[in-house]
Amino acid sequence: MTRALAFRRVTATRIAVCAVIAGFAATACGPHPAASIAMRSTALNLQFARPDLTKPIPPKILVKLLPLPPMTNPTVQAFPSIPPIIVPPATNGCPPAKKAKAAAPLKESTLGAPAAGLYGYATKGKATVSGGAQNGSVPMPFLTQVAISASSQEAPDTTVPAEGGAPPSGKETEYTVTTRFSSTMSEVDVLMVSASSINLVQRTLTDGQRSLSFTPTPQVQLIVFGAVGSSWKSSGSDSNSGSVMNYQGSITGIKQINVCGQLVKGYAVSYSYSLANPAVGEIIRTNSNDPNTLLVAPQIGGLILSQHIDTDDIQFNASLSGYLDVMLNYDTTVNRLKPVKTAAELAL
Repeated sequence: MTRALAFRRVTATRIAVCAVIAGFAATACGPHPAASIAMRSTALNLQFARPDLTKPIPPKILVKLLPLPPMTNPTVQAFPSIPPIIVPPATNGCPPAKKAKAAAPLKESTLGAPAAGLYGYATKGKATVSGGAQNGSVPMPFLTQVAISASSQEAPDTTVPAEGGAPPSGKETEYTVTTRFSSTMSEVDVLMVSASSINLVQRTLTDGQRSLSFTPTPQVQLIVFGAVGSSWKSSGSDSNSGSVMNYQGSITGIKQINVCGQLVKGYAVSYSYSLANPAVGEIIRTNSNDPNTLLVAPQIGGLILSQHIDTDDIQFNASLSGYLDVMLNYDTTVNRLKPVKTAAELAL
């Protein structure tokens, strides 16, 4: 019986290893939804299944991976008892409550960009790190800073037919959106506006452990303008890293929200995606049971008014010889439509 049990354990381990290898190989070759599912179900247990390999996650790693506000001191912070940081909500300069101004007419598409400057997004949710012998969660910082650069006019690349086509002017609007969750965690997206969509030119993800850059060919269509009920699929690969992004979205309706006394209409978009980088053993994907959503306003340059995010970021951690899963689940809404110039003004 002992030999039989040992044989079953060895067989199970071999199957798990083969599943992970097959998942990365399939993802590197192109779209394959089943690959990311297999990765998620086996990778976290691959190294931590044996007691002799199980290691607790050091507090310094947890603090770097979690989006803690800048005032948190990682040298004295103890985990898992990281206390929530209570900060009085900012007023954001909104006028006293009164009847909201009427919303501007909703446009179906845009060829421009949002006004350049800093935007504040009220955020509520949590971040969780899972893996090894220790897990932990902390609240997301209540304010997310989003910086939008001044736009420029650029010539389309050779793959523009797969990216929504070139505008009548022959030039596409390009701008950069930097989303900063904390002093260590940020996402920088370079976006291009084609004749019919807003596309991802490059995405750079940074935390306290790594910086991941993804430049897809063709550009991935994040938002394709159209009528309610329309849908699309888009994918792109980075030849330098072997990374692949598969993306699908749909316009589910039209919604109106009150932003600091101003009613604003936008298109509600539901989307899901996976970004796999087999070279470093990392995959980022939306929760299949909880699609991400966003509300976009084309009449003000495609500004994102609100978002619901639920993602897993599975990363290989060399110091632990195993995988960690960084999970973000939060809702965020823009505080006001007019950007400011400095971060200090976001709290006024």
